[in-house]
Amino acid sequence: MRRILSSQIDNEQAPALPHAYNMRRSNNDPEMQSKNSADDRNSFTIKNSRNTETSQITNFFAIRKRRTSEESGCSSKEKKTKACRTRNTISISSSRLVPCCDFFDNKENALENVTQVVPDAISNTPLGIFRMFSLELLYATFDHIPVLQLKQLSLSSNMLNIKIREYISLASARRRFFSETAKVYDADLESAQDPFYSWGILLKACTIVMTYHGSQVFLGKFFNKNKSVRNWYGWGRFFMAFCKGWTYDECEELFRAVMRFTGSNGILNRTMSGKVKNHAHLEMELRVRLRGLFLSYYGKNDECYGFWNSLILRTQKTVAQQGKLFMIIFGPLKLDENNREVIDWELLSNNTIEDHRLCKEIIGPMSFSIHCMVVNSLMEYAWSDYNIFNLIEEITTAPHPWTLDNFAAFLALRPKLIHIALLARITHGHQEEAAHLFHAINSVLHQWGIFSSAAVTGALLKTFRALSDIRRRLFLSSFLRTESELLSDALMSEPFDRDYFYMELAVGRAVSPLVTLMASNV
Repeated sequence: MRRILSSQIDNEQAPALPHAYNMRRSNNDPEMQSKNSADDRNSFTIKNSRNTETSQITNFFAIRKRRTSEESGCSSKEKKTKACRTRNTISISSSRLVPCCDFFDNKENALENVTQVVPDAISNTPLGIFRMFSLELLYATFDHIPVLQLKQLSLSSNMLNIKIREYISLASARRRFFSETAKVYDADLESAQDPFYSWGILLKACTIVMTYHGSQVFLGKFFNKNKSVRNWYGWGRFFMAFCKGWTYDECEELFRAVMRFTGSNGILNRTMSGKVKNHAHLEMELRVRLRGLFLSYYGKNDECYGFWNSLILRTQKTVAQQGKLFMIIFGPLKLDENNREVIDWELLSNNTIEDHRLCKEIIGPMSFSIHCMVVNSLMEYAWSDYNIFNLIEEITTAPHPWTLDNFAAFLALRPKLIHIALLARITHGHQEEAAHLFHAINSVLHQWGIFSSAAVTGALLKTFRALSDIRRRLFLSSFLRTESELLSDALMSEPFDRDYFYMELAVGRAVSPLVTLMASNV
């Protein structure tokens, strides 16, 4: 080793060392050499390694070697352009090129041994890399690709779209749909974690190249193969994802198709053919289906909620049937003798609900549903004030009339409906009834702790603008007379109810700004 080092100092060319290197530091102390027999063995290895060209240690470790004077002549420009590579090196930047199995055994020649495993001709086909797979392997691969990523694949080429549609029709896809949706009952409509929404988006993407009729047929076949899944709320999210972004006319066609292939039309016809309470359990089945499929996702979107509600009610031709269907969908519930839920047709007729929270829970869904059906943006699907008035009258009188306070609460929860209820009565000469109803509305708002003047001023002004002068005076006269009579009755009642009398006085004071407003507009 000393001879080698001295030759390097004298600028002589050092002999080429083989690939085996002694990894230990050289020790020139003879006493230390005699104490360590391993050093003798290593020295022996170094001597013998000069006569061999094979590598032992470097078979396992990649070792940085000093460059010769010719190798170090590469300029910085050549480094940047990687010109120091072997002349015959090929690029491995392509994702279709992989190193062969000898890569780790012969690193110096590894670039020459790169193997191209996917020909360019295959990768440029409509199926891409999937062209190499058999159909069985292709479908098995689809089983392990997330549904939303399958959606992206279905949009990449027509051939992949066809193959994914074929996969969706297989038993393996049916088992996958069942397992993925089994543990999910309720979720946000556009949640990526909701499998119903994801599958709906997938079917929407798969049918985008099909005709409208063909997409409905494909959707119906998918439902029939998976009808063992009885989660109607989940199916509703599925269908809403499928028709996302469609026009109202297209959604109406989908509504009819869904009602047909889910069997809901048959349940609807059997339920509506009999009298109320004759098919109590069919009524509940219809309620769950219609609310789950169409009415469970747009609680904050008046327009969409009103649209689907309008489609459902207009399956019936008469106002009486529409009112009955409305109560089946939104009416209060009770438990029968078998401890099963049924529609409670008598609750709002026999009991007055005074608590504000209970009113919002029991009457609120009905009031909101009617409110959404008069949204102007629904265009031809919106209901006129005349039709809304008739529907409200049917709902609140059949099979038994509601109490006045329950009816007033129904209107007070959505003040936009107050105008419709008052105007029709005053216009047709029923100003006395309108005055009692308006007083009941103010009484309900007072019991809820809501300042009536602020709550109903807009509805009252809208009603007054639509009336003639004589109609305004007749209504104001009827209202003042009603206030006086009710206050007098409270004062003269036996036994005397002091709390009721004070409440009537408080209602009169709260409504006095409205009386002044009406007087200034007669």
